[in-house]
Amino acid sequence: MSSLDKDVPPRNSKAGPKKGRPAAIDKKLPHSGLYAPTRPARYREKRYLTEEQRRVPLIRTAFKRLSEIDKLRGQYLRELDTVHGGRRTRSEKFVTLAKAAEQILVRLDLATGVLGWLDVDKMQYCLSTQCNVAEDSDIAPSVFCRLLHTMERADYVYLRSERVRLEEKDENGLHMVRTRMLVRFTEKFFADLGVRYLWFRAKKAARKKREQQLLQISGAIIARQERASIEELRRQESRMNWERSQARQAGHGELEASNASLGGPEPPREPDRGPVKPDELLANVMAKYGKTPPSK
Repeated sequence: MSSLDKDVPPRNSKAGPKKGRPAAIDKKLPHSGLYAPTRPARYREKRYLTEEQRRVPLIRTAFKRLSEIDKLRGQYLRELDTVHGGRRTRSEKFVTLAKAAEQILVRLDLATGVLGWLDVDKMQYCLSTQCNVAEDSDIAPSVFCRLLHTMERADYVYLRSERVRLEEKDENGLHMVRTRMLVRFTEKFFADLGVRYLWFRAKKAARKKREQQLLQISGAIIARQERASIEELRRQESRMNWERSQARQAGHGELEASNASLGGPEPPREPDRGPVKPDELLANVMAKYGKTPPSK
């Protein structure tokens, strides 16, 4: 098991519904798909390997060997044939793996080895469901689930499950629960398939493309945060302007109310001329009564 398989601690079922969950998880990591919001059922056509995928040496070689694994058992994936100790594994497991080979490789994320994809537009890692893989492979979901658990015992896959409560209720009034499963193919799987070197090459190239996608997502997140900050600043400025206008209107209303209570507007006052000398004051009084002030 690689270090990527240990980035999120397992959930402790005895500690309650929220004790084992991480406080915050990056939405661009595969484990975030376990906690993503539920999506409605979608109707889509059956998928096949494209010409671009078939040109990848890893996909081309792995598909050739996995589609004939029921005939090549003992030559490849030896651990899958000896998971029961001295007894060999039933041939139905290899037949199921051969039927699901194309649908597994179609959904394989080469950058992480997980059955899923990174949605750049929604900035969220999405996981492929086992039911869709089984339906497109013309096998029962329970048969495919048993195959994955057998491969887990052989250390060929890493499984991580999470139960998500839905808003739908059954006939008894209980909330329905959807189980999500993260499936990551380990390095040992590709080594026993004889394509370890091709796996390293494909993973290195896919991680370079993933870095470009992550840079694009980071730029989109920064731009969204900048737009949100500008909108918040505009709302704050608009709020402050509104509060100032309300304060001015309230002050003008109080002034009019005080003037009305005093019986009308107050007459204008003459400006202060400063201190007046006694001689000037006497001259003003004598001039008022038509007399001349005495000469000195």
